[in-house]
Amino acid sequence: FYKIIFMNRVLFVCTANIHRSRFAEEVFNHFSEKNNKGATAFSAGLRVGDYNFRKIYHPALDNLEKFNILPKRAEELSVHIKNIDLDQFDRLICMDKNEHKPMIQSDSQLSAFKFEYWDITDMPKVDSNISLPKCYKQVEALWNQISSN
Repeated sequence: FYKIIFMNRVLFVCTANIHRSRFAEEVFNHFSEKNNKGATAFSAGLRVGDYNFRKIYHPALDNLEKFNILPKRAEELSVHIKNIDLDQFDRLICMDKNEHKPMIQSDSQLSAFKFEYWDITDMPKVDSNISLPKCYKQVEALWNQISSN
């Protein structure tokens, strides 16, 4: 029995796991596959609730198409953060500090982990055609940082 340890496993976290985090996951994995690196990403939501019956949201799919990225998990449903083992990830990244930090801090189980926070605001506050290209750039910067190590 062997335990395989992956370097640079990233978990992207948003609220429902249908929009921002799923987009970021697909972008990151696209970069990794394109560059033959062992880094990998997954995504989850803090308040999946009724969204656990939902797949990736169409504005995220539309923006992936604009970047010529074919999603690998387009048919998979949302995942709640408590349904995965957070210890298997090297980095935990919440998409929006103002929205997600209070959710993390109010949960004793999640607050035990070290989360990073980005500034990718969701609809309806910021349109997908603005927030997701911003997210793409941030994932690209993360990818460049990880792949240069």
